[in-house]
This record gives sequence, structure tokens and C-alpha cells, in this order.
Amino acid sequence: MQDSTGYRNNSQYLSTRQYQDSGNLTSRIQIHQKFSTGQQSWYEFVYELAAIKADTKVLELGCGAASLWRSVMNRLNENTRITLSDFSPGMIKDAANNMARDRRFHFVCMDSMNVTFPAVTFDLVVANHMLYHVPSIPQVLRQVSELLTPGGRFMAATNGPEHMIDLDILLEKFSQRLDKSHGMSSNFNLLNGEKQLREFFSKIELHLYSSDLWVTNAQLLTNYAYSTPLVKEKLGNEGKPEMTTFFQRRIDHYGGIVIRKQTGVYLAKDPI
Repeated sequence: MQDSTGYRNNSQYLSTRQYQDSGNLTSRIQIHQKFSTGQQSWYEFVYELAAIKADTKVLELGCGAASLWRSVMNRLNENTRITLSDFSPGMIKDAANNMARDRRFHFVCMDSMNVTFPAVTFDLVVANHMLYHVPSIPQVLRQVSELLTPGGRFMAATNGPEHMIDLDILLEKFSQRLDKSHGMSSNFNLLNGEKQLREFFSKIELHLYSSDLWVTNAQLLTNYAYSTPLVKEKLGNEGKPEMTTFFQRRIDHYGGIVIRKQTGVYLAKDPI
């Protein structure tokens, strides 16, 4: 495994190391929550696109620690039913704990490659930055198309090919060991996602999320970097103080570090 693409859809690595619990994911989410320049939070953006009604039956594939739903709990109708699934037992445990036994939510440890629900079950299926991890995207998309009720929708969030490229450049400057590909979303991104969805859905919309990062905390940025596969596997726990100092020098000089983002959501419906 020479770069992060080798870790992208290695199920054993993802379940036992990268996503054995929500720790790494939380470090990455924290950066986006604290330092986003967007006028609207990512979760609000996704929630508004989801347009969930009281009787909407929802399934999320790869729910992580349920961060999306924690942020909008007060906006959900009491009769809404949402099933959260993840292939990592640690993630599902963290998700269930985070939702504090909210009766609107059900939790299933399930590999999205092998969905365990009958056809025509859900009005909305959500895949929030996870499709690029699966070994076979067509297999997952085929199952999703079969799960949807008439008029049902599929939401797939992903990144562009140059998402957070400014951080990649800085990491390469910090260490020659980090001069490989950092991106995780190349299998399903904002450039190639529609073509893949077209094989299973006749109507597809792309909604772009407008936001970058202006990071002013060097330690949190280091935590983010060390939560990613490339840095974690190439450096281990070495170099954390040095990386924090490296980032802090730039923050002291420029006032912060700008990191450009490319993020959006595909909305697909009318399965073929």
C-alpha cells in the first residue's frame, strides 16, 4: 500500500483500524465544524436536501457516530423512523450511545455490500461520504435502487478530486514520506459520480456545498492529519509535536491556514 488509495476500500483495514470506532472520524469532523467558512453548516445543508417528512422511512449506509442526526435531532418529527447502519461494531456502538436511546432511531451492524433489508422498504437512503470506501460501488447502487419505494430518493455525498489539496501540499512539505496520493474519494467523486449513478437512476441532481476552511488551531489540524490513513500508516505516532510546530509557524505568519474544499451531494431518483 503505497498511498491512501490502497486503504480506501480494504474492509479489514477500515473496520479494524481506521474505523474501529469513531475516534478518527471525530477528529476530521471537528476541523470542518470549527473552521468552516460556509454560511450554512454541512449537516444543515444535507438535512434541507433530504426534505424528511414525518412518514419518511430513512436508511443511512455508513452512519459513523451518527453526527449528521445529532445535529438535527430537534428538527425531526417524533414519528420519523431512521435506520442507521455501519459495518463497524465500534461505530454502531458509538452511534447508539450518541443518540441516547432515541426511539426514532434503529441501529444495524451491516455491510452495505450485503444489505439485509427487503426490497421497497425505504423512502430515502443516505450515503454520506462513504461510497468510495466500498469494494463494488455498482453492487451497492443496485441494492439501493431496489430498496427505494416509488418516488424514493438516494443521497450520496462526496468530494471533488482537489478536495483539501492545500493540506496535501503542506503535508508533502512537512515530510517526504507523505508525498503520495492523499485523496480517498477518487472511486466516487464529484467528477465521476454521476456516470456511475446513471446506470441505476434516471434522474440525478448535483448540489454543491460552498465552504472552505480557515484553520487557526495547529493542534487540531495535526489531529486531523494523523487521523487519515496516509499519515497514520506512514508516520505512526512520530512527528506530532514537529507537525504542530510546522502548522503553528504558518498560522503565526498568516493568521491562519486556508484549505480549499470541494464537496457536494448527488440526489438520485427513479431507479432504472
